[in-house]
Amino acid sequence: MKNKLKNCWDKILEFLFPSNLKCVFCGRDVPSKDFCCCEDCLHTLPFNNGQRCKICDDEICGDGNICDNCKSHHKKFDKAIASFIYEGDVKKIVLKFKNDNAKYLAPHMAKFMFDRLKQETVSFDLILPVPLSEKSLNKRKYNQASLLAEEIAKLTNSSFNNCVLIKEKETKHQKELGFLDRQNNLHNAFKVVDKNAIINKNILLVDDVMTTGATANECAKTLKKYASKVYILTFARNKLSK
Repeated sequence: MKNKLKNCWDKILEFLFPSNLKCVFCGRDVPSKDFCCCEDCLHTLPFNNGQRCKICDDEICGDGNICDNCKSHHKKFDKAIASFIYEGDVKKIVLKFKNDNAKYLAPHMAKFMFDRLKQETVSFDLILPVPLSEKSLNKRKYNQASLLAEEIAKLTNSSFNNCVLIKEKETKHQKELGFLDRQNNLHNAFKVVDKNAIINKNILLVDDVMTTGATANECAKTLKKYASKVYILTFARNKLSK
């Protein structure tokens, strides 16, 4: 009986104070499970801070609150929010998450995204992931955006649906294309299969990375045939400003 009680107590202590908690960026031990990130990494990671564009969340150098890119290219989404700049250790963890079956990273990445989301005054009714094509999903076996969106839904106590928006058109890999080709590559690639689920609602669309914003823009254009507003939340974004 004593051994059973001890084992039970040990499990409780391990749950509350995990002995093998490691920083997801460098692998060092961390003292808290709030963020699986050590103090050194917290001070050196490329957080998406500073003066940001109020639409795409890219850095702005100089006056104003809208970047040159958003002035030149109208965005269909209402606002994008990103936790980090897509470089260094942040880039490594994203590639590990989506290419190495590292699905366990989703809750840790989502906590950073949630922390960034709390800094913004956006209101949404439903969380959706950016969808993968059937071919890409069969190859990877999971949609990394869907894993993140589900975790964000838990943290915000919000509704989540991964079936409303689908990618019905197989396209070239965006990373192989330039800025203009990225926009054209995704034309009419997405489809809403349940308009009643999003009609007149504010949508939070979740993805791992935003590069030029072409994917987010095309998804928002499709969703806004029925939805009211579309906000984009990503773990990281490329730095477009020069």
